[in-house]
Amino acid sequence: MATRIFSNKLPQSDAVSFFTCAALLVLCCVGISCSSHRSQTRAALSGQVSSQQEANMSGVLVSARRLDSPITVTVVSDENGKYAFPADRLQPGRYKLSIRAAGYDLQSPSEVEVKAEQQQTNIVLAPTSDLASQLTSAEWLESMPGTKEQKSELYRCESCHTLQPIVHSHYTAAEWPAVLKRMQGWLPPSTQESPIPNRFAPKKGPADAVEFGKYLASINLSGRDKWPFELHAFPRPSGKNARVIVTEYDLPRTNSYPHDAAVAHDGKVWYNDFQKPIFGVLDPASGQTHEWKLPILRPEDSGGLLTIKLDQAGKAWLPRFKQGCTLTVFDPKSETFKSWTVDAKDNNERSSCAHVALGAPDDIVWFSDSENRRMYKLNTATGHIDGYNSFPSYTGTTGIVADFHNAHQHRTYGIGTDSKGNGYFADIAGGNIGRVDVHTGNATLFPTPTPDSGPRRTFMDSQDRYWFGENYASKIGMFDTRTNQMKEWTPPVPWSGCYPTVMDRNGDVWTDGMSTDYVYRLNPSTGEFTYYLLPTLGANLRRIDADNSTNPVTIWVSEVHRGKLAKIEPLQ
Repeated sequence: MATRIFSNKLPQSDAVSFFTCAALLVLCCVGISCSSHRSQTRAALSGQVSSQQEANMSGVLVSARRLDSPITVTVVSDENGKYAFPADRLQPGRYKLSIRAAGYDLQSPSEVEVKAEQQQTNIVLAPTSDLASQLTSAEWLESMPGTKEQKSELYRCESCHTLQPIVHSHYTAAEWPAVLKRMQGWLPPSTQESPIPNRFAPKKGPADAVEFGKYLASINLSGRDKWPFELHAFPRPSGKNARVIVTEYDLPRTNSYPHDAAVAHDGKVWYNDFQKPIFGVLDPASGQTHEWKLPILRPEDSGGLLTIKLDQAGKAWLPRFKQGCTLTVFDPKSETFKSWTVDAKDNNERSSCAHVALGAPDDIVWFSDSENRRMYKLNTATGHIDGYNSFPSYTGTTGIVADFHNAHQHRTYGIGTDSKGNGYFADIAGGNIGRVDVHTGNATLFPTPTPDSGPRRTFMDSQDRYWFGENYASKIGMFDTRTNQMKEWTPPVPWSGCYPTVMDRNGDVWTDGMSTDYVYRLNPSTGEFTYYLLPTLGANLRRIDADNSTNPVTIWVSEVHRGKLAKIEPLQ
């Protein structure tokens, strides 16, 4: 696959802009050490957070961003309302302050000058006049009336945007069916600012558009200037949930939509763009980002990328998503690309190569065609590709195998591989975990304990346990591939919408979701959850990864709809 890397100069004309350079981030305000906060006792900036209503306020997210930097550092006020930025996180300079505490706005100060010596600045909050603008989609779902089925359908709108535009709309019950039909005409990478047409959109609107439209008109501002229900926000972070430092990195391009964040062995963080055929790497130590652009294979379809994974050699694997069933690997050492494409008879106009699984023995790599429900086994040494149907048979709880006649009700999503080389996938539409035998190609499905759970992004651990987010059920699932047994855990936050999973070196399992702005940590042995709130509202969190080289372990997530990468450093 021919391409060129971005140069380190700005483009001189539109003719060369296809291969331009991502802007350089010069990060002067943030220290790099991931462990020094434990030994660092001196604070660059500290103080008390208070309001007239609550006096000293705990669980308030306090953020500082240097005026000439795209980096934001956030800490959380403790049980006494005190906050403190470690000395290695804020270098001298002028900083803009912001807060996150539902029900409150920052009253003073909005800016502060950080000097070389330790500085004390108290922060005062005042009640907000617009609580609605501060609510996450999960908080809206908890506030509004409706059945579980109605709210579950509404929750799925979160893929493209928060629920804010829906609840603020004025569409009537009669107008909603046309709106819903229009909405299904856009692809999942769409946003309100940048919608992407779906050329395979159904010609008819949703079957339940009339009834669902009635429900939407009952919870929006149709014919009223106030919502017919009371608004409720979740409690502020406390205890271990408040012991964290979050660092957010704004990506340099306007309208960046980073879907995945993947940590390499050298600590650099790779990311891809959900709307454009662009991927890049952030070096947290220097602050540099560099991006590359892949050529368009099918001009009529979206060029965005859904997945980026790194192998042991540091190469970046990139399924081409809506650009047909092509898998590309990029070697950052030689800055060269290599691609494999399935046979033309299987690479049709609906083909969508969305996911890749690394780690199988004998040079085996699995990838999938989500729309055609196929799994492919690539031998990277020979280039040979074997293809298998993902849904030829079904094994229920009774162990009886039956033919599948309704494959359209299933879809191959996040995939993985075990130590034997077998391929696995999440059946997001059918609520199953699938296995494809590496030798025979036979596929078997195992239903999740919760029906219609929406299993999504997956992680195979060293014990061949297959972890997955149950996006529709708001749970974490685990399938033991050696015993065929499953187990589920439920975070304590409603509508958590668990999307991915990753296990760190300590055995903790991490996930996040699109609707709450929380990152969750599960101790599988005790079932205990810790959850960390990010400072940016409507971040739309998806892929998550663990940097096991730091002490303690740090977590990276992509804020898809905010164009940021975020590093989460637990302090406890």
